[in-house]
Amino acid sequence: MSNITKVISISIFMLLCLSFLAPLEGKAVSEGDSIFENLGPKVEYVNVIKGKMVSSQGTNYYVSLLQGEPAKLAVIDYNTKKVIDLRELEGAKAAWSIESTPNGIVYIGTTPNEHVYKYDINTKELVDLGKATTNSDTVIWDMAYDEKDDRLFGVTSYGGRVFYYNQNQGFTDLGPVMSGRQYARSVVYDSNENTLYIGVGSPAALVKWNLTTNEKENILEYDRSSSSVYDLNLVDDQLFAKMEGTNEILHYDLESDRPVHRFDANSRGVSEKKPNEPVVFYSHNGSLYEYNYEDKISKKIQSDLYGSSAVSLDILPGEQKIVGLAGNLGRFYEYNYSQNRFSIKLLDLPPQFVELFKIGSSSSGDIYSSGFISGHLSRYNPITATNEIFSGLGQVESVAEQNERLYFGTYPDANVFEYNPNAGWSKNSNPVKLLSLSEDGQTRPSVIVSDKKNNRLFIGTVPKRGEKSGLLVIYDVKKKEKVAQFTLKEGQRVVSATYDEQNNILYAGTSVYDGSGVKTEDGANIFKIDLNKETLEPEEVTVLSGYHNMVSALRWTPNGKIYGILDNKFIVYNPSDEKASETVEIYPIIPENVLGMGRNESLLEGEDGYLYGTVQNTLFKVNLENYRINIFRQGDVNTLVKDNKGYFYFNSGANLWRVKQSSLTSDKAITPTQLYLPHVTVTESPFPIARVYTKRPVLLYQKQGNRMVPVKTLGAKQAFRVYGVEGSYYHTGGGYYVFHENSKTTPYIGRVATSIPTPIYKPDGELFRLMMPGEEIRVYNYDEEKYDVGSMYTVQKSTEVTYYTGSLTLLEETPLYKYGEEEPVLTLSAGEEYFISGTDGNKMDIGNGYYIEYDKNIMKYNKS
Repeated sequence: MSNITKVISISIFMLLCLSFLAPLEGKAVSEGDSIFENLGPKVEYVNVIKGKMVSSQGTNYYVSLLQGEPAKLAVIDYNTKKVIDLRELEGAKAAWSIESTPNGIVYIGTTPNEHVYKYDINTKELVDLGKATTNSDTVIWDMAYDEKDDRLFGVTSYGGRVFYYNQNQGFTDLGPVMSGRQYARSVVYDSNENTLYIGVGSPAALVKWNLTTNEKENILEYDRSSSSVYDLNLVDDQLFAKMEGTNEILHYDLESDRPVHRFDANSRGVSEKKPNEPVVFYSHNGSLYEYNYEDKISKKIQSDLYGSSAVSLDILPGEQKIVGLAGNLGRFYEYNYSQNRFSIKLLDLPPQFVELFKIGSSSSGDIYSSGFISGHLSRYNPITATNEIFSGLGQVESVAEQNERLYFGTYPDANVFEYNPNAGWSKNSNPVKLLSLSEDGQTRPSVIVSDKKNNRLFIGTVPKRGEKSGLLVIYDVKKKEKVAQFTLKEGQRVVSATYDEQNNILYAGTSVYDGSGVKTEDGANIFKIDLNKETLEPEEVTVLSGYHNMVSALRWTPNGKIYGILDNKFIVYNPSDEKASETVEIYPIIPENVLGMGRNESLLEGEDGYLYGTVQNTLFKVNLENYRINIFRQGDVNTLVKDNKGYFYFNSGANLWRVKQSSLTSDKAITPTQLYLPHVTVTESPFPIARVYTKRPVLLYQKQGNRMVPVKTLGAKQAFRVYGVEGSYYHTGGGYYVFHENSKTTPYIGRVATSIPTPIYKPDGELFRLMMPGEEIRVYNYDEEKYDVGSMYTVQKSTEVTYYTGSLTLLEETPLYKYGEEEPVLTLSAGEEYFISGTDGNKMDIGNGYYIEYDKNIMKYNKS
């Protein structure tokens, strides 16, 4: 048997690679388990997000899109105004876009699954065509149909992408519209020029994209601040661009690609052309208007849209009418322009249970639930098991209580309302609006913390699209005035806060995203404001080193510590007057990546002395003596609140759930996720069985009893030997561990080398490049035919390709064994070195049916 020489110098081929993390089967709890009780949907109403008139075979239909769990498609017979078909858009919570073809095909674009659905108005057949672009995009905002080539164009967020769908080719992703813009909000197609016009943000831009030459140009000319071009309409070579946040429509002449006029409008764009006249319709301040685009004159129409705007504007040529939705409650208007006759009626649409966005609780024990998008709020009384629904508030982002009053922070105008739950709900008077931060560039009060003793509210906000920084506001409830207002860090939003009652210090946490979703170079951090000082100034907590996306929860407790959630980890911050004495301890909760731009998570004190919280839809409990974390439910737990009877409540989809705190015992906890290393048969070994590569800096933990204690930070782009796995940790030797995180760590099990140029294939089977002799490439998995060398790129197995997990140097004479035989077949000499192709316990496979039994005293193993 020939010796194999030592590994030559390595040229490392780096690729993004697959992680191997396999959860154990099943969940510890399910809907049928007694500890979790589903209290059912709590918010029900009609919210028609979009609609469109569709004509086919001589019949007119109005197709409306209803928000719900799931979202629904409602087809209405125009003549009778009755719903004739109601279909579920499975997997969608809302639908923002609708487009139709001349032969009665209707396309619907949805959120958060970013799917396109196809509905045939003639056969009533509904088909889910699937996801339009990448996994990260969540919404299709608008669509446009190219009749000539049967292409459906669509635009998305948060990648700001354009796609088209063709029945023969399926989906084609054309990529981002404009660098740095995450929102592609509107689109029209000019068939004469094979050109798309796309409204993006933020800030707003209007992109002209010639699909023949692939040339792009931003043609927006606008002297006001706007976060996006919200709607686009192409009529008779005239382009109409509705600007978000300013209620103006720009009129462009496409011969010059320059704006020629602008007018006030709050409708979703303009209508198609009025037959035989250069006129389009729109709405503003509760009335319809017509606009002559030749003489650029607007004319108000005698009409009453009940104070709302036109959500859709469709021309019915045979009827000589403009028809559509007024607002989102199902009001349907009709204007006969030949007779100058206007009418409006409420469609008989079925109310839908909708997703709960946020929940809160009061000292009386009532649970408040806010519906996604719309301003409907429910109040559930656990004692009587009754539910009331209120309207007119806005989407609730945060809830706080002080002196028998509730305070709601709402989207989209960053309003804060005060509500007296002991008096009747009355729109505009109870609750009453205390302040609005919209003029300060804010859109979401993401957190409100109450200081009952001093009658103060601490409000953290998210900026509007196009704005850079969130605010931290101190508000005096008694005086009904702002006391102070701060920008904690330029370009970051405020997503968490807590108040130290003993020392009169306010703490707040940030997210790295600005209003447009652009990340700052500096990581998220904790800030503190000493409210005892005459001059109030935010001070950054410098002890929190490294780059982090968000501090999504903070909780002060009387022991003087500040507990929080930092990305996917639990933190313990020990404040001190001396910065050098401050410390932060970090403990992993889940391995999954943090999603979203600034989600406000929950941390609550239990009656048993534990902390309970949520992170990325996971319910967990923390023992504050040893910081041991138990997980009880994953995948569907959102906001966590508690009542005064020992129950925790959380929202999942449209449903409100509860669980008795005393039921959350360690025996009910979910077994920690178990790491899986492919083709490794042991969980602990005396020699390295793999390596873990750090894509970003990670913490190194030391096991002390049953506790993992953070000891230092390991750098990025390093590989560490792995001797075993324990739960979600890699054992890196000597009692030290690295926690697996999908975005930061990835294990590899070996390498491949080749004696001749060998193809590396892309995931689609196309050639990527050739691996050359002398190269050694990491292997993350393999099967009978190929090696996975990262990101589903592969190298085919062959006699010229050698796989090995490491090399073994013999320090003394060593027996060689053959599989199936008990006695050694020969003795190997000291100094010899062998590649190892695999291990099984202490058996180190050197190929051809032979192995060496590992003995650290007489050999040295070098992990690849």
